[in-house]
Amino acid sequence: MNRDNSYDRIAHWYDVDMARNMPFDDVAFYVGVSASRGGRVLELGCGNGRILLELLARGIDAFGVDRSARMLENLCAKARARALPVRACRMDVRALGFRGDFAVVLCPYSLVTYMAGERDVSRLLDEVARVLARRGALVIDAFIPRTATTAGEFREDYRRACGEHTLARSKRIRVLPPRLNRIERRYQLLSVQGELLEQVDTTEHIQTFTPEELQATIAGVGFTTEETWFDYHSHDATAEAQFFTIVARKAG
Repeated sequence: MNRDNSYDRIAHWYDVDMARNMPFDDVAFYVGVSASRGGRVLELGCGNGRILLELLARGIDAFGVDRSARMLENLCAKARARALPVRACRMDVRALGFRGDFAVVLCPYSLVTYMAGERDVSRLLDEVARVLARRGALVIDAFIPRTATTAGEFREDYRRACGEHTLARSKRIRVLPPRLNRIERRYQLLSVQGELLEQVDTTEHIQTFTPEELQATIAGVGFTTEETWFDYHSHDATAEAQFFTIVARKAG
């Protein structure tokens, strides 16, 4: 899993980049689920606090972990600016240093798809099961996979204002059967005059899951699905749905 290194390199652009790519209010969804369940909440892959800080702002007893040191530095700065406690640390989600007393564990924003190495997913889910209290809840989401084709050239995703400059992102995809995609992204910071000021290239491997595949995977380690959501607001799947979320109960 190389997510931490990639995110260290783009942490200063994250709020312009991926934080703005989610078209749905997943933050409100996770806040609502956590508040309704009660008890301690652990967010895996908390990044720079997009979800975690909202949990804390609403008085939820939440803690976060992430492997990117620079993303966590940004989280700490944001927490201080909002007078919120810094409740996060650097940790591998496949080897959690907690005991089993969390009421809810969140795996948001397709974190599971980054578990692309051999046994990564099973190690993650085994750790989740271990740190959850008896009959605790796992909340896990992923994007709904679409047919992908290998792209030989970089194709531009967007150009967005980044301070007084412009951030341009392009990507190319290599499909690695059966369910793995190699994603190369190129970030270019451009001046008002179009001069290249900074360029960062990242590479990640993404393992895709259909809703049925992910339900079967979590069932295999003892979780029972209670709810399935699409795009964070509906129980009904549609052809246009982009994300699915599973709320599952640990066997008691």
